[in-house]
Amino acid sequence: MIKSPISQSLIKTLSQYPQYKLSLLITGLSLLVMLFAPESIKLLRYESNTVSDGELWRIFTANFCHSNWNHWMLNIAGLWLMDIFYQPVLSQKSRAYLLLFCMFLNVLLLHWFMNLHWYVGLSGALHGFLIGGALLSWNSGKWINLSIVAFTVGKLIAENFWQINSETEELINANVVEEAHSFGALSAFIFFILWYFVNLNTRNKKKG
Repeated sequence: MIKSPISQSLIKTLSQYPQYKLSLLITGLSLLVMLFAPESIKLLRYESNTVSDGELWRIFTANFCHSNWNHWMLNIAGLWLMDIFYQPVLSQKSRAYLLLFCMFLNVLLLHWFMNLHWYVGLSGALHGFLIGGALLSWNSGKWINLSIVAFTVGKLIAENFWQINSETEELINANVVEEAHSFGALSAFIFFILWYFVNLNTRNKKKG
């Protein structure tokens, strides 16, 4: 099998930083999508009609699409800040499961409950990642994690009552879908509940 210089470089980087595998993959894949835009965006972004017609991959791949380079940089910067922040207190597996769950469920909820023509971006999943990471690492620092959850929930409430994203919309040249942020947060709470009961069941089996 012949490997391209890009794939060899990616494999080498992944092997050097195993604790950030998912963030590296998301960064690399979303960068490729941007480099091949707009054709790649048309193929991968969420579109309600095409998803209803069976193109289900768009529910997940929409997270790798962005409206412009500003949008991409904001999302990737947020991803790395959160992943680096939670890395000391959460395993790579925990962070990966949480983020992947929020990436999928967030857009799925948009499809079920919203009448959107199209959607791109990672911000919904990132809101879930931020809240979910605080919940999963609660015992490592209750006050800071409580502050993270309270701040994020407060931001979500403010978004639904006031136009606090107007400058961001100008920067990314697209509307900010506040509902995606709320659904991302909801996804995190659902993940935490599932994670809690799975781990509780595992502990009970070990005791038994």
